[in-house]
Amino acid sequence: MKESDIRNDEVFAEYLRLSREDARMILRSSNQFVAIDCPACESSKGWSAFQKDGFVYRECADCRSLFVSPRPSQAMLDEFYGRSLSSQYWAEVFWPNVAEGRLQHVINPRVARILEHPDLARLDGRFTAVDVGAGAGGFLTALLDAAPHVRTIAVEPDSALAAQARENGHEVVVSASEEVGAWNAAGDFVSTFEVIEHVFDPFAFVASLAKFCRPGGTILVTGLGGDGFDVRMLGAASKSVSVPHHLNFLSVRGLERMFDRAGYVNAVVETPGQLDVELVIKGMRDASDLQIPPFIRTLLEDRDAETLTRFQEFLQASRLSSHTWIWAQCP
Repeated sequence: MKESDIRNDEVFAEYLRLSREDARMILRSSNQFVAIDCPACESSKGWSAFQKDGFVYRECADCRSLFVSPRPSQAMLDEFYGRSLSSQYWAEVFWPNVAEGRLQHVINPRVARILEHPDLARLDGRFTAVDVGAGAGGFLTALLDAAPHVRTIAVEPDSALAAQARENGHEVVVSASEEVGAWNAAGDFVSTFEVIEHVFDPFAFVASLAKFCRPGGTILVTGLGGDGFDVRMLGAASKSVSVPHHLNFLSVRGLERMFDRAGYVNAVVETPGQLDVELVIKGMRDASDLQIPPFIRTLLEDRDAETLTRFQEFLQASRLSSHTWIWAQCP
């Protein structure tokens, strides 16, 4: 998979431009920002790693997660996602532009991999799936296409997106997961894709997933990770580091500790990302003054495609890609 398979450069550039405008706007209320300890392991020790568009990313001294602190409050984020230019552009322009490519290169392969998971494969396509932050239900629709007997439930706080999910044939809960009360339709499988990097309190978000899951059920959380090669090499120059959207880049160690604190068992962190090498090469071309270690620069600039492919595979296997999957079980 190439970056061009899942997003158009011009459309993505406009989204990032609008995000920068939104960042300047929200910074005008920075006196209302909230300082936090590490959201993964709760350590208060750390340092400023870099700044991006006026936001400070700290690095935890204990688990090495990256996170914005101080950060906009929950109320500010709620208003931001409801009214911001970049969020509106994402829904109205960006997502429609990339939907077909993402279905082919991201969502369908994701569905196939999930159905092969041992805990789900033994259910033979007859289980309840709950997707949190489901949007219009794209993942659940693809899941139903592959396994027509799955019961699908979308948890989505945006009423317009929730309405689309309902039109697409899914049961719907119109709420943020943290605000859902008692639940009586426990899922065999609970998923959330690329949400954890956005939320004010990742621990509260992850802990809230358990209310949708039956005892022994399977949880899957995916998102951007703080150990990833492209984030570590590029820092503030990484297009993945997009404020005020992406607040949390939690490390493998931090995620393991956070899932343990939340009471989950058998948590396994994987990094199956495919784009780290390509993104760093592009970042080096876009900013020649980047401080990239000479060995890495030589590797990326002077070696052949086969070597670069093997290096990306090494990053995947070593849990050093920025695209992160966390599997766990509800106790």
